[in-house]
Amino acid sequence: MANAIQLAKEVTIQSNHLLNKPHQLKLVGKGRSAFVFKIESEDKVIKVFFPEFHHLAKQEAKIYRQLDDSVYFPKIYETGPNFIIMEYIEGHTFYECLNNGIPITTSMIKKVDKALNHARSKGLNPSDIHLRNLILTISGEVKVIDVVRFSQQKKCYQWDDLKEAHNRFYGRRLSKQKIPKYVIELVALFYKKVYAPFRVKRGGF
Repeated sequence: MANAIQLAKEVTIQSNHLLNKPHQLKLVGKGRSAFVFKIESEDKVIKVFFPEFHHLAKQEAKIYRQLDDSVYFPKIYETGPNFIIMEYIEGHTFYECLNNGIPITTSMIKKVDKALNHARSKGLNPSDIHLRNLILTISGEVKVIDVVRFSQQKKCYQWDDLKEAHNRFYGRRLSKQKIPKYVIELVALFYKKVYAPFRVKRGGF
């Protein structure tokens, strides 16, 4: 574990730009607040937060520890002032499933519901649930990642709306089709800029 910690400390980030990383780390993701690196020859990743978001490392680690008795969330191994070392989840995000024509089944939706209900039973408020935060593993299980916003207080309707879209549109007509990225992005933009603000203003439906 000391080796992984040392690797995390050698990552250099300025603002949201990656300046340097050890050769043992492979960049596998970039979000709004962090880079994610796969450790070579290990089933572990290191999430290193951008300088302005260092405080989120401690916050997210605390939430993951609250959820460590659930199979639906990755295990964490170690944390630092600006990083989390956690289990590597091999599979496809729900976003990639849409893009590659991998069906998102009703069973997968129910597993996400179970994960979020478990989080609620711990006093958390699951929020910011989107297609890139949900993973279908190679063994057919479902994992939920990026839980840092589970501690916020305001009501989040995002998962409810995704389920509604799945039931009304995707499950009936699109489940076996490859959906181009530009279509997914256009729908996401409409949701973020038009539908979601209207929904919040109305206080939900």
